[in-house]
Amino acid sequence: MKSKWVWMTILVLTLMTGCNSEQPEIVDDDVIKIGISFDSFVVERWQREMEILVATATELGAEVDVQIANEDIEKQIKQIRNLIAQDVDVLIIVPKDAEALSPAIDEAYKNGIGIIAYDRLIIHPDLDLYISFDNEAIGENISERLIKSMKIEEEAPPKQILVINGDPSDNNSSLLNTGFHKKLDPLIEVGEVVILEEIWAHEWREQYAKDVVEKHLSLGNRIDGIIAANDVLATGAIEVLSKWQMAGDVFVVSQDAELSACQRIVEGTQLATVFKPINELAIMTAKLAIEMAKGNKIETKDTIFNQYREIPFVKLNAFVVDESNMEEIIIKSGFHRKDDVYLNKNK
Repeated sequence: MKSKWVWMTILVLTLMTGCNSEQPEIVDDDVIKIGISFDSFVVERWQREMEILVATATELGAEVDVQIANEDIEKQIKQIRNLIAQDVDVLIIVPKDAEALSPAIDEAYKNGIGIIAYDRLIIHPDLDLYISFDNEAIGENISERLIKSMKIEEEAPPKQILVINGDPSDNNSSLLNTGFHKKLDPLIEVGEVVILEEIWAHEWREQYAKDVVEKHLSLGNRIDGIIAANDVLATGAIEVLSKWQMAGDVFVVSQDAELSACQRIVEGTQLATVFKPINELAIMTAKLAIEMAKGNKIETKDTIFNQYREIPFVKLNAFVVDESNMEEIIIKSGFHRKDDVYLNKNK
């Protein structure tokens, strides 16, 4: 490997400060070093994936350093530079902002470090690999599930919906939005669906969802359906619907299959979410990072354009989950325990 220095695998609680307290020690040059840079742990899934990434890479003989930026882009840039200084072989990055990391990534490439964009695409001329799900297809699929449930009929009043997109600085938000509109726009054009309002939730904050739902209910507007870009935003929307005693009367769809969303689905207050096999995503990413560190080329059948060039794209499948397939997809896969999913329903 490139360096004579190596650091111990770091636990998350010590990583929140963004730096190592341990002094480096001289070890074998052949030790693979993986740096992981996470935007934050605000979304439920990130903590789980970080643990799997670290465990898998460690089992394969790598040393791992994880840095958590706590939603601070300047802090993330600083932490990535810290990892570069540690002479890592590969960086796995969940960016806070798709476009803001260019200076740090430039430095990484100058130092011969491989770059993997994890789940969120990075807008930069040089990227070695992007690994995620087909976010545009996810947007299409959950929109289609909503449309089916609203039972649109000819010569009936148009269905009125709200669209709550994610953070505009997250490229996944744009991909999801494209998917939403692929299914919605043909119905909008013929007057069968009306979007009451479409908003973007900065930093994926659920308050944006609360505010827009509250606004339209206060105006007396009928809401037939809500598309939320993730389960956090769905949580905010359904909280307000519950206050107005309308939870379950308005169809709400989202993605991520967080435990709270799965619980709402079986309770009848949320229509559907999307299960993304994040365990598989994390394990595969760790293995590919090891291969990259060894100098092996990663071949992919898909690519994605990142506004500069086509980036090799490892694309995993995701699945729409509702009450009809909760057992088959969520419970049997071990993603959530049955007792936890049905906790409130069985009380």
